[in-house]
Amino acid sequence: MLVKEIIIDEGLFSGYSFREKIEHNPEGNVGILQMKDISNDYLNFDYQNIDKVSDFSFKDKFFLNIGDLLFVSKGVNNYAIAIEKIDFPIVASATFFIIRVNEKIIIPEYLAWYMNQKEAQNYFSEKKAGTYVPNLNKQDILELPLTVPPLKIQKKIAQTATLLNRELGILEKLKTNRKELIQTQLLNLIKND
Repeated sequence: MLVKEIIIDEGLFSGYSFREKIEHNPEGNVGILQMKDISNDYLNFDYQNIDKVSDFSFKDKFFLNIGDLLFVSKGVNNYAIAIEKIDFPIVASATFFIIRVNEKIIIPEYLAWYMNQKEAQNYFSEKKAGTYVPNLNKQDILELPLTVPPLKIQKKIAQTATLLNRELGILEKLKTNRKELIQTQLLNLIKND
């Protein structure tokens, strides 16, 4: 099965293309999701600290919804992120493709997990074009060979992947905190000597 068989209507399109630099307005009513907002593991983004604007008019299709997938189409790291919560209106920049799927066929979290696996990542690496900033086009994504198990199995895979990602995040925080604690203790030894 191909990705094009599981999306509906305008289910795959580029994020909003800004013609000028985004000027952050703390009083803005629309958040603008950019590459700088994506976590290092490409699994989440920082909702609370994204730039906001109020002087733009966006078509409805550009506003992110729960269940949308963001796919990083430009650069060397081409990962998918499933949108699981929205606290306020958010629009993604053109760095991303927005994918909307038919949830009767595929669960967004499963598709994000699948697109982030080695086999899909190898496929994307082969399809990249461009010398300065490699990128993928819409057709490359639509033609991704895709294994679609029954919804029940998709849900189990998505839930397990989510738990694994949370565990890895916690372990990373523990590692960082432990490093800071030991460094502080070592510095205190020098100061108290």
